[in-house]
Amino acid sequence: MAVPEGVDEAAIRQRLLNEYNIEIAGGLGAFKGRAWRIGLMGYSCRRENATLLLSALAHLLEGAV
Repeated sequence: MAVPEGVDEAAIRQRLLNEYNIEIAGGLGAFKGRAWRIGLMGYSCRRENATLLLSALAHLLEGAV
């Protein structure tokens, strides 16, 4: 997932972990600081987990942009 322009991607990832207990990874190589890597496999791919992630990201990004 591409990080919106002007957003501190590491700060959003830290808040996701601290406030929602959701861990996502930052981009690697050329995508460092510009992308999030979100794993939605196994238990994580349950509808309620995906919905929580999207809702949490929306909430955190509202104040970040």
